[in-house]
Amino acid sequence: MSVRMRLIRLISMLIACLLLAACSKGTPSSQGSDNAGSEAAVEPRFAVFSPAIGVMLRDLGFEDDIVGRHSYDTALSASIPVVGSHIEIDDELLINAEPTILIFEENTIAIPQRIRDLAKDRGWAIWTYKLESLDDIALTIDDLYLKLVGFPSDANSDGDPTTFEVNPTKRFEVDLPSARLSRAWRPIGPGADTAGRTLLLAGTDPAGALGPGSFHAQMIDRMGIENAITDGAMWQEFDLEDLVELAPDSIILFAPEPDQALIGEREAMAWSNIEPMLGPIAALPIPAIEHRRVCVVTHPQALLPSTTLAQVADEIRLWIETLEDTGP
Repeated sequence: MSVRMRLIRLISMLIACLLLAACSKGTPSSQGSDNAGSEAAVEPRFAVFSPAIGVMLRDLGFEDDIVGRHSYDTALSASIPVVGSHIEIDDELLINAEPTILIFEENTIAIPQRIRDLAKDRGWAIWTYKLESLDDIALTIDDLYLKLVGFPSDANSDGDPTTFEVNPTKRFEVDLPSARLSRAWRPIGPGADTAGRTLLLAGTDPAGALGPGSFHAQMIDRMGIENAITDGAMWQEFDLEDLVELAPDSIILFAPEPDQALIGEREAMAWSNIEPMLGPIAALPIPAIEHRRVCVVTHPQALLPSTTLAQVADEIRLWIETLEDTGP
């Protein structure tokens, strides 16, 4: 073969390679579903229909990826648009938010079929989580971590960047967020006995108490604090005569303050500040008042079934440490 022919052949091969490379860059991949993209290329955009899960995403560092929040949410940035509640969703606002993932808390109200249809048409994923117990909080935050932080490269997305199946054995390879909750909710030990029979209040006029089965009752039970209410519903109301008969040794009052700063260690509240918060309860002849064994928890999300219950537990633990063992 002549030198001229070899040059022509070499030039032809180079042109073919260049054309092949150009076609490869310009042609979309045939793998995956029509609305899928590469997992790394798609950033999640969350519409969160649960204030509790919104806090979890914030705690995991994903607040900037939330494009729609619940109507009752007070924890996330006010700059995030409200797109409705689990009861009433504003379809137009939701579409304008352009989410990629809708997150719902499972409850007695089903996700509207029109929202499921809308999500299917627009390629949105729907994640649902159950929050019925203290353990559900731990399971939910761990699942979110595994999907979004822990092992995205190991997730099996099947071509859909918003749906992940994570190998559960990966849970044993990292310190999951639930470990923080476990440490906060751990038994206090003998010191918990100083509180005696403790009444959990979320309202004072009338007295609204958190009974067995509530998140807060489950939490103090794990911490080793005895609940003054041993039966009945998760929410119970008492009149003043009932409280005198109940005669709790201590009271924990959950009184969230929305504007409270969360930086730094909480200082013990003076009795002069606690009295007006208790209202008529402050004048009752019960051990909790007579011995001034009252803890006021003002954390902004003190009543939310979310990761913030770890900080709430920290406040209660510090209060227990300040108690004098005056007996039940």
